[in-house]
Amino acid sequence: MNIRDYSSQFTVFVFTTDVDVGASTKVYLSQAGYDAYFFQDPEMLEQRLKENAPHILIFSTAALGGSLSDFVTLVQQINEEIRFIAISAIGQFDILAQYNGHGFVDVISDDPAALESRLVWAVDRACEKLYLTYQNEQLFDDLNTTKARMDEVHEAAVKSMKQAEAEKNPAPALSTRIGDYRSAQSKEDLIQKYLNQIPGNLCVFFKFLPSVRSFVATHASGIPASDIQGVGVQLESGDMKELSSQMAVGLLPPRFSDMLVEAFRFNPPKALPLYAHSSLEGVFVYSGNLPAEEVTKMGEEFSLLSLCYSNFSLEKKVDALEVTDFVTEVYNRNYYQKVLGDEVSRARRLKQPLSVVKISMDDFYEIESSLGEAVRDELLKGVATIIAKTSRTNDVTCRTGVNELAMILPHCPKKGAALRAERVRRIIESTSFLDNGMKVSVSLGVSEYPSLCDSAKTLDESATKALMHITDKGGNKICLYKAPETHRPEFEVSAE
Repeated sequence: MNIRDYSSQFTVFVFTTDVDVGASTKVYLSQAGYDAYFFQDPEMLEQRLKENAPHILIFSTAALGGSLSDFVTLVQQINEEIRFIAISAIGQFDILAQYNGHGFVDVISDDPAALESRLVWAVDRACEKLYLTYQNEQLFDDLNTTKARMDEVHEAAVKSMKQAEAEKNPAPALSTRIGDYRSAQSKEDLIQKYLNQIPGNLCVFFKFLPSVRSFVATHASGIPASDIQGVGVQLESGDMKELSSQMAVGLLPPRFSDMLVEAFRFNPPKALPLYAHSSLEGVFVYSGNLPAEEVTKMGEEFSLLSLCYSNFSLEKKVDALEVTDFVTEVYNRNYYQKVLGDEVSRARRLKQPLSVVKISMDDFYEIESSLGEAVRDELLKGVATIIAKTSRTNDVTCRTGVNELAMILPHCPKKGAALRAERVRRIIESTSFLDNGMKVSVSLGVSEYPSLCDSAKTLDESATKALMHITDKGGNKICLYKAPETHRPEFEVSAE
């Protein structure tokens, strides 16, 4: 996601008594595409908040005439959807942390060095999260709409069954088929269930692979599975331009049709394109010389499949949004916190060690400043991919901060976690990223329960402290947290 494509949709207010900071921040935000405004006068700010509330309010704690609590309460009484970014001295960060559940999305040090750039970066992250939240809500709306449509189909099925029973005719098993589709565990399962409903008719499903402009046969009815292995077609780039319009009327590109005539004797080939909303997933193909009643039956069954398929896709997409970080495509912080708590409870029950490794990319902000956010995100995604691919099956990789990834390592003592961390550090250090072969390094902090801490909270915090310590020392190293002398493990862990 590139927030620059959507920044014009967000309004940002800047409230500070420092004219230079306020004016320059407004300019930076405007150049980034945001609808930005600068205020010095608190009364003017309050008036504008009431007239046209922003999405983000940046404010300097030094500009507040009263208490922070009164200011936050006033703003939230006007509009509780406003999100705060505070500019503050580092000494006040602990106080501001107490407002984490009151709409605060970030706290920025008032250090003048690159302050405007850091503020724009914080606004970008906050607006990305807001945009995804809105998108998620839209997905839920779409999901509810689709479910409502399915309920209507179900009601129609019940009505049809009652009518058929009254007429002493066999009732159509529509409601049964809906239940069958709803029981599917995957998209492939849904496709097979459709083919099972049309036995005796030769029909082949081709999965669409847009990245290589190809259709590949994966499922079939009326033909052995071995006969479709390796069957497919790659389209020319010119075929892609007319693909949607051709599919809409049941036609296929000439290259595709010719292959079907030769391979399956379809004369002529007809198509039932399968979409997950606006995305083409694949196409069912059959021969156009089938009896009219069979074609009608296939079409009616396909309409039911399409509805159930869209509903299934929406449910899976919503589930993924809830637990996945959209940049790195690993799990997000919410999932990390849930799994960490569960794993500590399990480790305590089984008396097995549990380690956490926190990872940050060195020179993260310098890379962002010199090469841009797109390159920064691509590098972070590359690092996350390496970590995930080199992990054990039961390890969990998450993004827990802007420049922070975490590995949860069940049944792994601190020695094993340290060795694992060093291996990851060396792999990343020796890997070339992007097309120009760019090199990056990472810093890693390691902690373990129960030897070094006593809970999920302290396990997370101690790994973070180890990471911050080694980052301050220059990075590209690992650091194992040292437990305080007063710490007493709940149970003993083997040194091996």
